[in-house]
Amino acid sequence: MKKTMTTEEAIKRWDMHAEVFTAGYTELGDISRRTLLNPTIFSLMDDVNEKNVLDAGCGEGYLSRILAQKGASVTAVDYSEKMLELAKNRTEEDTNIIYNYGNCENLDFLAGNQYDMIVSNMVLQDLEDYQAAFQEMYRLLKPSGSFIFSILHPCFITPNSGWIRNNKVKSSIGR
Repeated sequence: MKKTMTTEEAIKRWDMHAEVFTAGYTELGDISRRTLLNPTIFSLMDDVNEKNVLDAGCGEGYLSRILAQKGASVTAVDYSEKMLELAKNRTEEDTNIIYNYGNCENLDFLAGNQYDMIVSNMVLQDLEDYQAAFQEMYRLLKPSGSFIFSILHPCFITPNSGWIRNNKVKSSIGR
């Protein structure tokens, strides 16, 4: 049976590759975010002005900054300390964003029922226990809140992953 990447391994990878991964980011993210993800995510959002928004898995913070520019009060969380360092360095001091170190699988330092909206952009596929993350998002949302998330399309492969078919892993890594 295939071994799943642990949370610690994922954090180590993000910390190790944070600067290289985000080197080409503009204020709107990389080309995939600018052309595919952002338009889709924003088409699903209501007006965020004066809303309490959680950016769950904020990475280097580009989406948090966009949301704050649109008037949201943003709480941003990431489990990569290096990504959080980049986010803080790229964010103006007077921006309405609070960055926190934390794993989306357990955000018990945040009070429940406080967010009008939670956005998790390309994060869930890098979590060891995505079901725990979904439970946390449910706990943190106000009753009328929205949870918007994106994940990798199945045609793309996360390192050390593969398709499971008939209880056998069919990996495309190394093809």
